[in-house]
Amino acid sequence: MRRMTTEGAVRTAAAVVAALGVVLFVAGVLPGPVAFVLGAALALGLAAYEGAVAWRHRDEAARFALSHGWEHLPRTAAYSTRFEGYPFDRGGRAYQTDVLRGSYGGARCATFTHVVAQESVDSRGKTSETRQTYQVTLAELDVDLPRVDIVPESLAGRVAQAFGGVDIEVESHAFNERWRVIAKDVRYGHDVVDPRMIARLLEHDVEGLSIRIDGGAVMVWSVGREGVRTLARRLNVVTGIARRIPAHVVREYTDRGHGVADPDAPLTGPAWATTPGVLTSGRYTGVGVDADGDGVEDWAQAPPEDTAGTLGSDGPAR
Repeated sequence: MRRMTTEGAVRTAAAVVAALGVVLFVAGVLPGPVAFVLGAALALGLAAYEGAVAWRHRDEAARFALSHGWEHLPRTAAYSTRFEGYPFDRGGRAYQTDVLRGSYGGARCATFTHVVAQESVDSRGKTSETRQTYQVTLAELDVDLPRVDIVPESLAGRVAQAFGGVDIEVESHAFNERWRVIAKDVRYGHDVVDPRMIARLLEHDVEGLSIRIDGGAVMVWSVGREGVRTLARRLNVVTGIARRIPAHVVREYTDRGHGVADPDAPLTGPAWATTPGVLTSGRYTGVGVDADGDGVEDWAQAPPEDTAGTLGSDGPAR
C-alpha cells in the first residue's frame, strides 16, 4: 500500500475541512461572514505550513550537501523536459527545487523536488495558482535506454493509458501480484526484467515506489517531498536496479549509438590537448587560466612583447 506523506495528509485534511465548510454554508448552517473567515484562515494556514515544510526541506538538503560533499542547487529547470510521462507531463510551469547531486555506490545520482505549478481562473475571473510536488531520485546510466515503467499494481492502469504501452506479465506470480511492467516493446520489457531484476524488485525496500528507466537514468518518484532521512533507501533502489540491467541490453543500445558520455570523466589525449591554457600548437596561451586568481585570465595580462607566438605561430602574431 502506498504510504501517504505528512504533507499529503495535511492537504487532504484541509480539503475535507473546506468541503465541509461549503456544505454547511450551502445548508444555511454556517453564516456567510463566518464561512469567509474560515476559508481565509484555512488558506493562510495551509500556505504557512507548506512554506515551513519547504524551508525545512531546503535546510536539510543544504546541510546534507555540506556534510557529504554533494552539490546542492536551490532551484533549476534542468530536468523539466528531460523525461517523459507522469509526473513530468502534467503541463503548467515545471521546475525543480533542492537538487542534490553526488556519487553513491559508484554511480552519479541526484534527488530533487519536482514542482508543477498550474494556474486556474474561477467564475469571477480571479486567477489562482496551485502547486503539486513530487520527489524524484535517480541514478545516471551510461546508455540512453527506451522507457519502461515498473509500477505498483494500483497505478498500472493509469500509467499504461498515459504512456500507451503494453502491460507485460512475467513468470513470477509474486512479482505479478505486486508490480506491472509497462513498455512499448514487449521483447524489450522482458529483456530488462529478467530473473535477477525480478529478485531485486521483490525486496522489501522497493515496495510502494514507482520506477522508471528513461532518459539515460533509473528513477523512483513519489507524491510530496521526501527528506534526506529516506534518501539512502531510495539511492539503494535506483543504483541496485541500474546494476541489474542486463549487460546485453546495455551493449545493444550502446552499439546503436545511444551511449551517454560521462560529464565528470577526465579529458583524454596528450597534455597539450587537455591542459587548460594550451591550444593545439602545444604552446602555453593562458586562455582559460587565471593562475593568480585576480579575475583576469593570464593571456590578458601578458606584456605585448611576450604575446608573439602564443596562439601557435612561429613568428609575430598577425
